[in-house]
Amino acid sequence: MTTSMHPAVLPAALAFTASLAMAIYVGRRREQTELHRILVALLIALMLWTAGAVCRFSVTTQAGLEASLQLLFLGVFTVPPLWLLFAAHYARIPRLTRHRGLWIPLMVPSLVAWAVLLTNHGHGLMIRDLSFHAMRAGGRAWAGPAFWAFLVWAYLLLAIGVAIHLRTAARMVVNADRRRGVLLALFAAIPILTSLNYVFQVVPLSFDLTPTGLTFSLVLLSAAVFRYRLLESLPLARRDVIEHLDVGVVIANAEGSILDLNAAAAWILGESAGRLKGRLLVETLASLLPEARREPLERALEGIASTRDSVQTEVHTEDDRFLAVRSALVRDPRGAPAGRFVVLRDRTDERRTERVLHQTQRLETVGTLAAGVAHEVNNPLAFIRSNLQQMHRMGERVDEERAAPGAASKLAVDLSDLREIAEETLDGIDRIERLVSDMRLLSSRRDEPFVATDLNRVVCDALRLADLSRGSDVRIDSDLYEPLPEVSGAPRRLVQALLNVLVNAKQALRETASPHIRVSTRFEHGFVVVSIDDNGPGMDEGVQARIFDPFFTTKGPGEGTGLGLSIAYDILRDHGGALEVVSSPGEGTRFAARVPAA
Repeated sequence: MTTSMHPAVLPAALAFTASLAMAIYVGRRREQTELHRILVALLIALMLWTAGAVCRFSVTTQAGLEASLQLLFLGVFTVPPLWLLFAAHYARIPRLTRHRGLWIPLMVPSLVAWAVLLTNHGHGLMIRDLSFHAMRAGGRAWAGPAFWAFLVWAYLLLAIGVAIHLRTAARMVVNADRRRGVLLALFAAIPILTSLNYVFQVVPLSFDLTPTGLTFSLVLLSAAVFRYRLLESLPLARRDVIEHLDVGVVIANAEGSILDLNAAAAWILGESAGRLKGRLLVETLASLLPEARREPLERALEGIASTRDSVQTEVHTEDDRFLAVRSALVRDPRGAPAGRFVVLRDRTDERRTERVLHQTQRLETVGTLAAGVAHEVNNPLAFIRSNLQQMHRMGERVDEERAAPGAASKLAVDLSDLREIAEETLDGIDRIERLVSDMRLLSSRRDEPFVATDLNRVVCDALRLADLSRGSDVRIDSDLYEPLPEVSGAPRRLVQALLNVLVNAKQALRETASPHIRVSTRFEHGFVVVSIDDNGPGMDEGVQARIFDPFFTTKGPGEGTGLGLSIAYDILRDHGGALEVVSSPGEGTRFAARVPAA
């Protein structure tokens, strides 16, 4: 007489084989993390579960039934805590993954349940009716109070694990990451539903569907591992780094709605992450600016997809902060936009530091020019005083000789000099006014608006101020190209940049015989170029590599702060241009200031 195979044996055998193959594959991988080790342990527990199921539905003796149930329940008792540990490590939840000893309290109920099962003959707390008939009738027919207590604990752990995976999937931006999280959630949900049906006989069946559910679950796990690369790219691993960045990171979908952001971004934007999610990215960023300045930023961000993949700008917010904004597209494998991200960096402190450095350098330059200023002011004041004294004496003579014979002719001769004296006096006053104007120009604020600017005029202003600095024996020639295209810039800041270079060149020529500086302008390749050449000692490559670094100087102590060329470089960079240097030891130096033509 032959007996037919139980319908649950084949699904259980398939699930055992799949668990074994998957455990071997994961265990032999070169990369082994905590997540991989937990997954191997989970697969071994499933092997015990499914091997016990195969035995249970194959044995015909009471002893065989007891042994198969002990093997089956060993797997059943260890799966829930391992599943929760797997979910916690997959989602990288610090509170659950920081301490390796967490698995001990999670395993205690499982160990207690296993001990109760092994001693079940003495008390029947786990299985009160250990018979083939009771096993076919479902949990309500054979389960004892200890089993029901463990069942509540097991379902709680499984449900928490499923919730973690679903929450992780909801936070993912890439569809593959979302599907991977959903597959892992279903991996546990299907056996939960089939086991619930067996225990409570919701749908009365003559056999347990749990092995079949485990087979489907392992198919889903295989898809997560091989198709969605579960083991190669762990979700949220990159988020751990992003969350601790000082810069803000905001992620939006292809439609521009905010999906996620780190703590720094929430602080910069002034809202909690929960309130920002779901808002339109462009509108959220534009709301930081005064209404009159929003349109350029909105236009730039909205035009990324049609013109370029990224945009970088700096905005001045309504609450007087400076934010560097960089936005770029994220594309799917087909090249279509899948979303976008924005990196926000608060540059307020940097800007304030820059202002302090610029003011420090201005004070240094003013100090350098102080002796020349005193000399230039004293010269016109000296002849103004002399001329006024002469005019005073002439006035006294007019009073004394008005009535004397022939006085008219003498008075006419003397008075004829008054025009020349007055012209000299006025010229001296003009020189003082120009000097005062130049000094005010030099100490002007940095936030000067950009206007159409003639660089030839800027060069002339810088040369006039450079004449006041030490080293007045340096010969300076100029060769200004006409007509020179205008540039868009802040004239006073450009004067300061060129003056810094000129003062630096004059200081470098102190030990040079016949010192000479030549300043020229030209237009080439869309840029207006100002070249400043000197016949000084030149620089080696090591000095050239650091010449624009803040506080780097080759001068002696007390002779400079090393900020002049650095600030000149920053000013030209802010104008969309550059400051370049070409030099060789013993062959002089050329600085070239390039500013794009308007």
